[in-house]
Formats: sequence, C-alpha cells, structure tokens
Amino acid sequence: MDTEMTAIERNNTWKLVDPPEYVIPIGVKWVFKTKLNERGQVEKYKARLVAKGYAQTYGINYTEVFAIVAILDTVRVLLAVAVHNAWEVFQLDVKSAFLHGQIQENIYVHQPAGFIKEGRENQVYKLKKALYGLKQAPRAWYSKIEAYFFRAQFTRCTSEHTLFTKQVRGNILIVSLYVDDLIFTGSCKAICEEFKHSMQLEFDMTDLGKMRHFLGI
Repeated sequence: MDTEMTAIERNNTWKLVDPPEYVIPIGVKWVFKTKLNERGQVEKYKARLVAKGYAQTYGINYTEVFAIVAILDTVRVLLAVAVHNAWEVFQLDVKSAFLHGQIQENIYVHQPAGFIKEGRENQVYKLKKALYGLKQAPRAWYSKIEAYFFRAQFTRCTSEHTLFTKQVRGNILIVSLYVDDLIFTGSCKAICEEFKHSMQLEFDMTDLGKMRHFLGI
C-alpha cells in the first residue's frame, strides 16, 4: 500500500483540495492481489488503489470509454516471426500504468483508507491523472503511450492498434502492447536495448528481461 501511494504521489496524480459545492466525490478502495510467475510460485504481492468507477455519471465525469488490448493471434505471429528469424524477445512492465494517463474531466475522490491526512480529513483529492477503476483510465493511458510511440517515429498497424513497428538503420523493431505489459523483438539487439532505455526514461518501468511468461504463453 505504501508503494502504491508513493507511485501515485511521484506521478503527481492528484491534489488535496476543499470539496467543491454540489460535487459528490467518488469513493476509492484497496484491491489486493497475489501475482504468480510462470511456475505458479508467488512473485509479488500487490496493493492497488481503485476508484469506484461505477459511481461515475456519463457526460459529467466521463465521456469516452476505450480499452485496447493486443489480440492473442498478434502475439503468436510476433513470436513466430521472432523464432523464424532467431530473434530474442524482451518484456517490459509499466509500473502503475494508468497513473500516467492525463484526464480532461474534473474528478474528485475521497482520501483512501489508511492514508487520510491528519488535520485535513474533510478535504478530497482532485485528480490530474487517471486512477485504476475510472471509466476513462484505459483510454487516457493508451493516448499517453500512443503519443510516445508517434514521437519516437513508430508506425502503428492499421488493423491492430497495439502493434507498433519502426525501421532503424536498415533493421526492424516490433512492439506489442497489452495494457501495461509489452513485448518487443527485432533484427538488432542493440536497437532493442536503445528502445528499452528510452522507455525507461519516459515511464517508470520494470525490465523483465527475456520474455518467459506473457498472457499465459
């Protein structure tokens, strides 16, 4: 829980303010999960602060709902191409991915249980960026990372919006995105390392090394 709150504060996700008149803040809750590795062993324990998005009202604090994930066949094709060409496949995990997404609406949430500021108990947080659970959170995150890929001169596949490619000095780099996990491969390991470094500069990421376990594969 401390790690999650630290990530939220570091990303400048919200600001503590007096509750506006006629605005009902959205509640938040803690969700706990045990993450297993490919051998079924405990890899880590996660605590996630989640907004109660079901309390949002369409047209007031959200307008567009948009969640995009890689098609499993796309991942299989990427792996087949990598195997055929004897390329290595690498994996990155974005820490608290949705906390990177900018939101346009005015959304206020209650202070989370266990982390209520002493002397400011009646105040609420005004969100600058998305929280997990918000209806617009997936759209905000995808817009953020898509903008990064375009700045880095990647080309998005017209039929699969989570697949990005880039030609670099006669070599190709292929990236597949699944919410906050991504795998990538290419014809040059040095270019893969350059991409990994640029992603780590842009986002708070965990380098998982060579792909071992992805979407049950």
